[in-house]
Amino acid sequence: MDETTYKILDVLSRNLGRPTSIHELTRKIKEMYGRAYYANIHEKIHDLTQDNIITLSKSGRSSIISLYFENYLLIDLLAEMELMRKQYFLKEKQEMQMLMMEIDTLLYNVSFIKSISLINPERNAKLNKTEIMFHIFQNKKDMEKTKIEINTIMASLQRIHNIRINYLILDDEMFLDLLKSNESNTVKEMLHCKIATLHPQSFWMSIRGEILGGTMIIAEEHEIHLAKIDEEDLVFNLARFGYIEFGPKIKIGKPICIEYIISAIMFHNDARRMDAIPIILAKNKKTSYDLLLFLARRYNFEGKIFGIFKALQNLVHGMTNIDEPIRLLEAMKIEEIKANAKVMKEKLKLYNVT
Repeated sequence: MDETTYKILDVLSRNLGRPTSIHELTRKIKEMYGRAYYANIHEKIHDLTQDNIITLSKSGRSSIISLYFENYLLIDLLAEMELMRKQYFLKEKQEMQMLMMEIDTLLYNVSFIKSISLINPERNAKLNKTEIMFHIFQNKKDMEKTKIEINTIMASLQRIHNIRINYLILDDEMFLDLLKSNESNTVKEMLHCKIATLHPQSFWMSIRGEILGGTMIIAEEHEIHLAKIDEEDLVFNLARFGYIEFGPKIKIGKPICIEYIISAIMFHNDARRMDAIPIILAKNKKTSYDLLLFLARRYNFEGKIFGIFKALQNLVHGMTNIDEPIRLLEAMKIEEIKANAKVMKEKLKLYNVT
């Protein structure tokens, strides 16, 4: 793959689902790589259109570029692009090469792994940490065993390499649900800044299937910063998830996933709003506990969320979706910070959760 094709596919895949003109594409390539020439990019766009790798559509006076997922060969090009990203990233980072070699070696034969991706690798490397997404096949029988095996391997590698490792484990169904969601979430943000390091074809085949099925998948260019979620958005989303506060007027805001809202409350250590967490967890059965555990690792509130889970397990009848995350936290030997079960019980009754 030539450099210009690589840069075009790199930018288009990072901005999946977002209208991009040739001028905008040129600007983004220059922003990412330091230079870009409109004439060269225009010529390469013409060649890729002829080969059915991308499509052009008119929007006013601009030509909008899109990846053409109907062409099966696009997947091989995207996989090649991911491997080039991986090589460029690891070329000057000897310590990361060693870590990635061990991850690939130790996890290559772990059952049900569909792909492995590094999340925002350039930024995290500067902070002496790495964040990884494990995309696993749907297999309810052995899924928990696979997650515990991954947890064990990651804990061992973190000790050996003296590097902080945060990891997200998502089965196929939850991975695609988060990608398709109209809410801001980590997986949509990840599309903009990830490297699919193992089985990149599987990663893109999953996305291709959804797009060909008519689903709109839109990458989030900017990551949610918990400290910057404004009060109106917090109140709006708490109300969406079934927790209406007395006093604040609810205004339509930006839809943000429940896992981020819980993390924002934990991040601010907001004692008043801490009561909302068990209520919205009990009322929203589609919460991704795998994503919540990832954010708990990222923002250091595993012990607190463990205490809330344990209290909820005893207080809310039939909340079986919380059993697996409790066992995972136990397997990880996380120390529980006990929640106030008495206060929680009173609040759950007030919000008609039993």
